[in-house]
Amino acid sequence: MSRSFTGCKRCKARRQKCDEQRPVCGRCQTAGAQCRYAMQLQWGGRAFSRSRFGACVGDGMQKFEYSPGEFIYTTTNASNANAIVQSPTSPTNNLLLTRPVDPFSSLSSEQKSLLHHFIHDASQITACHSGMQTDICKMLIPMALQTPSLLYATTALSAIHLQAVNNRSETVKSAPEIARFMALSLEHFRNELQNPSTRGSDALLATARTLCLAEIHSGAIHPNSWRAHIEGARALMGTTAAGQQGGGGGEAEGFRWYLDRWYRSIVSLTALTGNGPPIGGVTDQAELPAAQPEGSSPDYLDDYWGFTVHLSAIFREIGAAAWRRHQSRSLQDGSEEASIQNEASALESSVHQLMDREAGTVPTFYPGIVEGLSAECIREFILCNEAFQHSALIQIHRRLRKTPTSSPAVQASVKRILECTEEIGPSSGLSPWVMLTTPLFIAGCEARGEDREKVRGLLALLHDTIRVPNVLQSLKFLEQYWANQMDEEEDWSHYLDRMRFDFIPY
Repeated sequence: MSRSFTGCKRCKARRQKCDEQRPVCGRCQTAGAQCRYAMQLQWGGRAFSRSRFGACVGDGMQKFEYSPGEFIYTTTNASNANAIVQSPTSPTNNLLLTRPVDPFSSLSSEQKSLLHHFIHDASQITACHSGMQTDICKMLIPMALQTPSLLYATTALSAIHLQAVNNRSETVKSAPEIARFMALSLEHFRNELQNPSTRGSDALLATARTLCLAEIHSGAIHPNSWRAHIEGARALMGTTAAGQQGGGGGEAEGFRWYLDRWYRSIVSLTALTGNGPPIGGVTDQAELPAAQPEGSSPDYLDDYWGFTVHLSAIFREIGAAAWRRHQSRSLQDGSEEASIQNEASALESSVHQLMDREAGTVPTFYPGIVEGLSAECIREFILCNEAFQHSALIQIHRRLRKTPTSSPAVQASVKRILECTEEIGPSSGLSPWVMLTTPLFIAGCEARGEDREKVRGLLALLHDTIRVPNVLQSLKFLEQYWANQMDEEEDWSHYLDRMRFDFIPY
């Protein structure tokens, strides 16, 4: 005889056939043991609508996945919430569904409001198109509801954006509620790092990412803030499975893919624009080399970054070479100069090869991405990537070659970055427009005459549309740089070093 799914708890625990007599089954009566029944829902591998439970409630339920691979069923509206589900084992035992399950019920009204703002507004400035925003929110929010450090970091990021929306960008760093959320996130983060059950989880990597974004968006200038979170993310990535170069393998793998891409993008941009040592080695994240032979892997234009994978490798090589140059100057060692000049020539050649290869062609996106992009969005991605290519050329000339600002090559790249930005045009989010702080800032450092006015106007417009305080901070630093630059030879990285603060235009 086969076992029954509706037998008493004792028989099921002992893997014995239960005769399901009420109130006491035959086996429990013989053994003199307490007999208890509990209804457990079994889908039996069927679709929900074809299961016993689904047949009982009809269309009145919906699936709520609160964590990848884990879900519950809840009522879809108040009218269906009053339905009574009859127990198949007893006509007198009824399950009364009195209200929908609210996953946000444990949150304060302030937290609910900030999560709502994040889902509908703040997340738009971290995504270049609606499909990416939906994917990130779908994976991040359920994880945040189970991880306090991520929850507080997400509410802090949302509060920073809301502060800017209310025209208070300049007071973000002194806002007490933002400081409180950040402190709570860090407190829980430290505790969760010590917990064996959560240590090394993707949720903690997501927390490091969100804390880093919160620090950067607020306009932080100290290396022990945003840079420390990048280093922390690097350490966490070493304790978890490597991210995959694609979105397959389920939602958990998909979210890890996003986290891995964020890490590689922020490390690349730090190398391109920062004055400190590069985070990790040039090949630390196993990125593709700058120049690939025919038949090699595609040079994907990453819709999370706004530039290609090969170009990100060039950014990191620029940062590594610039740091070696900085160290050799500090040690008054001229032996590295010839090597760095040769490397600068190779990097410049690699950028031009990418530009020639991509001219007039449709970029290659990761599988499944291009189908969700409009022709206009693809055009904007091409322009955004081109702006980053010219950013790389400027940094090669200024940081490695020490080419004067006034040189035709530098000024041609400045003008092209401004043209690409103007062609993309303003958007409040869900557009490559949100990625343009970095190329605009790099162009601004070398802009002259009327081009400085264009940079001022475009950065002000960028801030007014996406409402990231760091964009306003970028404009302020440009004004200081223009006013206090010692001479044409002093590039931005040396100015940062002289002023003794750390900053990333992101």
